[in-house]
Amino acid sequence: MKIVDVVAGVVLSATAAAFLGLGLELRSEQSAYGDGIVTTATTTSFHTTRSANEDRTIWTTHYRPVYTFQTQGGETATFADPKTVTELPQVGRTVELSYRADEPGRARVIRGWHGWTVFPVLFAAGGAVLLAGVLYTLVRRPARRS
Repeated sequence: MKIVDVVAGVVLSATAAAFLGLGLELRSEQSAYGDGIVTTATTTSFHTTRSANEDRTIWTTHYRPVYTFQTQGGETATFADPKTVTELPQVGRTVELSYRADEPGRARVIRGWHGWTVFPVLFAAGGAVLLAGVLYTLVRRPARRS
């Protein structure tokens, strides 16, 4: 095995691991805090923004849901979801969210496995495929020459 092959394998493996790790880290922002409290919140309102393409011919409306919930201390807290959606949120709909007792305004919606968004999927899948390719290349046996 040539030194170039070894270096390329190490660089590709490190890149693949970084992509996979980044995907999983991005995904962790959509799950419960390890030291947090899980509760049910109600969609009470939403913020609306509009954006257009370069030609200003196609306009898209984005919504950012605002949730209200009761903390363990009995206080009412609100939380604006950083994730925007293009479908109009239903006021009154309930979601599960997680918050830290000292920072209820920095809650996060627990999206579950069905809630994987595009960036965590792209990074995790890209890293996994690249890592699988590197491992396959390293462990396959070279073809016999006659």
